[in-house]
Amino acid sequence: MLTKLEDDVRVAFDRAIEGTISPEELVTAVRVLVRHLKKEGRPPENVIVTVKDLCGLSRLTVASDTDSSIDSSDSRKLSDMVVSAAIDEYYTGSRPMGRRPWKGYSSELEDMSAAEDGSARSIRIG
Repeated sequence: MLTKLEDDVRVAFDRAIEGTISPEELVTAVRVLVRHLKKEGRPPENVIVTVKDLCGLSRLTVASDTDSSIDSSDSRKLSDMVVSAAIDEYYTGSRPMGRRPWKGYSSELEDMSAAEDGSARSIRIG
């Protein structure tokens, strides 16, 4: 039996495919579910499989699945968006501060220096 949050994601995905809700509403539903599943202690791979199952997506990824030139349909774009949102929320959503390697080395140093002295000064590298 699906929980309300799981059902919300399933319904949001179907409605986003139909075009009756915005992709942002779908992403919001996914993020809320991922936060809940993470609080339950579920590992990331379990959370991703759960989200994929709810959206009727394949659990397996093959080389053609990663080639964006093959399928540029709205369904494919929404699928990619759902998986990306789930991963992003799991690893960064509930952690406003801390290491963020995707921002780049110099930005991370700015964050560290601001945390040390309470200011937001810039550090130049190079």
